[in-house]
Amino acid sequence: MKSIARVSAPLAAAAVALILLPGTAVAAESTPVIRAGTATAAAYSGKIQALSFGEVYFSGNAPFIGLVDTTCQYAQLRGGVNSNGTGGYVNYVQIDNNGSGGACPNNQGGTTTITTVNTNGSGTIYYDDDHLNSRDTFLKLPGNQPGVKIKAVIEMPAVTTEPQTCYYGLTADTPTLEIDLYNPDNPNRPDPALAQAQGSAQGQQFYLMPTETNDVYCPEAAAAFANVVVKGESVPNSGTYDQKLYATKAP
Repeated sequence: MKSIARVSAPLAAAAVALILLPGTAVAAESTPVIRAGTATAAAYSGKIQALSFGEVYFSGNAPFIGLVDTTCQYAQLRGGVNSNGTGGYVNYVQIDNNGSGGACPNNQGGTTTITTVNTNGSGTIYYDDDHLNSRDTFLKLPGNQPGVKIKAVIEMPAVTTEPQTCYYGLTADTPTLEIDLYNPDNPNRPDPALAQAQGSAQGQQFYLMPTETNDVYCPEAAAAFANVVVKGESVPNSGTYDQKLYATKAP
């Protein structure tokens, strides 16, 4: 995970997940209709996958050290949602350097290994009448969800010979987080070359879990930056995520 705190350079990133800073503006929320591919297609309820494209960054300020940045090449989140945006959940998260568990390099001359201890999280998708950040919809994740726990083992040989073990999640200090979601034809989606529904996380933060034992150099918060393609299943429960998704405002 990119170490934890604020990012030193502009970073683009996605959603899964996944890792965030809330905006000051408040969106006008409406009920969406999540559809199987187009603005006029049938409603879609079922499993979803968010798969990253581009690099995934994590950043945070560590005591006595300063900025710790981690750059990963792969992130995947899986879960599900109802067609009206309710019942959203995440039950699988993977973040690494190559899609097969590799540690991610950090800016302290070492690596960060990210594993998910628990992924029992929930949220709701809303249609954004104000289209903040040019988004169509957004995923709202409440804080204080003890079922979400991510472990980061940060090796910083220039600082200490001891790996730093840190646990992050949605704690009582975590504000409600929002992940921007874009339709496949939204010209302002993160990658216009990909005609798929996309999500973007731009600095939302996970906090150290006070119920866990965290080492002294653990950043207090981990900000996440990522962009993801979001798909469903054309065949329910097949495990093949090949269904394009689209969201409209409910009538």
